[in-house]
Amino acid sequence: MVAAILPQEGQAWFFKIMGRESAVDGVVDEFREFVEQIEFQDGEPVIGKLPENWKRGGERAMRFASIDINTPEQQLDLSISQLSRMDDWDALVTSNIVRWRKQVGLDATDQKWSGAEELEWKNADSSDPAVWLDVTGRPDDAASSSMSGAPFAGGGPFQGSAPFAGGDSMPASSSGSPDPHAGLPRSAREAIAARTKAVASGESTDDSGESAESDRDAESKIQYDRPEGWRDGRMSMMRLAAFNVGPEDSAAEVTIINAGGDLRGNVARWMGQIRSSAVPDEDVDAAIENAEQLEVSGHSAQRFVLMPDDAGDADATAIDATIIPLEEGFSMFVKMTGPVETVKTQSEQMKAFLESIEF
Repeated sequence: MVAAILPQEGQAWFFKIMGRESAVDGVVDEFREFVEQIEFQDGEPVIGKLPENWKRGGERAMRFASIDINTPEQQLDLSISQLSRMDDWDALVTSNIVRWRKQVGLDATDQKWSGAEELEWKNADSSDPAVWLDVTGRPDDAASSSMSGAPFAGGGPFQGSAPFAGGDSMPASSSGSPDPHAGLPRSAREAIAARTKAVASGESTDDSGESAESDRDAESKIQYDRPEGWRDGRMSMMRLAAFNVGPEDSAAEVTIINAGGDLRGNVARWMGQIRSSAVPDEDVDAAIENAEQLEVSGHSAQRFVLMPDDAGDADATAIDATIIPLEEGFSMFVKMTGPVETVKTQSEQMKAFLESIEF
């Protein structure tokens, strides 16, 4: 097994390859270089051009993305997933490393992170270290029946391979695996699956020719009225909805996602994304104090309209984000990011959109 854990604000991201030792050994250097260069945008890893013999795999439950890697020995599976993180980063890392070691028949060690090491991640933006694991063992009999006893470098498709956020109360899906969309009502979780299925099959969801129409279909249980002129945006496993709004040549992006993280941490991070200098604590305090209080689908919510320090800059970016607390420490984030003028002119449409959301 070779794997990496990358820290993000309120999240832990897991990159993992599993398979026969001979196959994994042939791609380990390429995989490490791939992970070391990962960048994040809007809370998601940017999966750019892939190495030769790597290709995007199909959509799978509990994952952000899958990548198939062809080797002479076997096709390897690179899984990319995320979970809301606990405050104790070392404890989260150790709990996952120990569990992964058990999957390949190895006991925990007394070393830090049970033998994993720090990864030199080129785009690190957190005080917590990225972590790298490279171990070889033999899985238990149930997991290894198809491997004919060969040395094994991971537990991939076997039950229990999903990342774990630590503790005994990790929310689970109906299959018993940890659920990265925990905290959302069941209806919203169904919406993720329905929309992802539609995107994967190439189905069109563009109904922007009608004014303030309803996106209330039979499969999707999250409901909202799309403002006039809002166009379909880029969907992903994490996104419940995505739109491009405003003029084509200066469009802003609106997304709905479910994630963790504390309120202050998210507001400070957003302000840091749109300002050219460090954000003083008092500015974060002021933004929180001035937040608009509203109700979304029966939930108390806070809306933050955040402007750059130089709103006159033609290239400046603004953020209009609403945080809707859910269950189990999760929140729904409805966020518009784009040129200052577009964010300003779309303010009323954003308000109407928020008021229409039901889940």
